[in-house]
Amino acid sequence: MKLLPLAMALILAAPPAFAHKLKVFAAAEGAQIVGTAYFAGGGKAMAGAGQLIGPDGTVVAGFRTDAEGGFRLPVALRQDYRVTVDSGDGHVAETLIAAAELPETLPAGAATTRLPAATPAPTAVPDQIEAAVARQIIPLRRQIDAMEERARFSDIIGGVGT
Repeated sequence: MKLLPLAMALILAAPPAFAHKLKVFAAAEGAQIVGTAYFAGGGKAMAGAGQLIGPDGTVVAGFRTDAEGGFRLPVALRQDYRVTVDSGDGHVAETLIAAAELPETLPAGAATTRLPAATPAPTAVPDQIEAAVARQIIPLRRQIDAMEERARFSDIIGGVGT
C-alpha cells in the first residue's frame, strides 16, 4: 500500500521532465539546411545556440535559432552534416543530414554517406522540382518526428515498471 503513493508521484512527475527534452529537426531544402529546435512538449527553443558540423568534426557555421526555434543555413558542399542545438539550460540535441539529401549540383565534400551503386538519376531534373518536393516533404517529416516523441501513457507506465 505504501508503494501506491510513490507510483502516483512518479507518474505525475514524468511528463514535465519529458516535456523538457530538446529535439532538433532538419532537412535539406535545395542548397540549404532548414530546421526547427523544439521541446518534446511542443515549446520552441528560442535563441538556442547551434552549430553546423562537417564530417571531419569541423564547425562549418554557428547560428542562433529564431523566435520560432527555426534556422536556415546555406551549404557549399555536398557532404554529411551534423546539426547541434544547445538550449542553454543543459539540453542539447543533434541530427544528421546525409549528403544524399543535398542537390547533386553541389561539389562533393570530404566525406559522404556511401550509398549502394544505382542507376544514375537524369541530370535534367530542375532545381525547382527538387525545391517543390522538399517543401511538401519537410512538413510531413516534422509531423512524424513530433509524433515519435510524444510521451504516451503506456511509455510512462513502462518507465515506472522498470
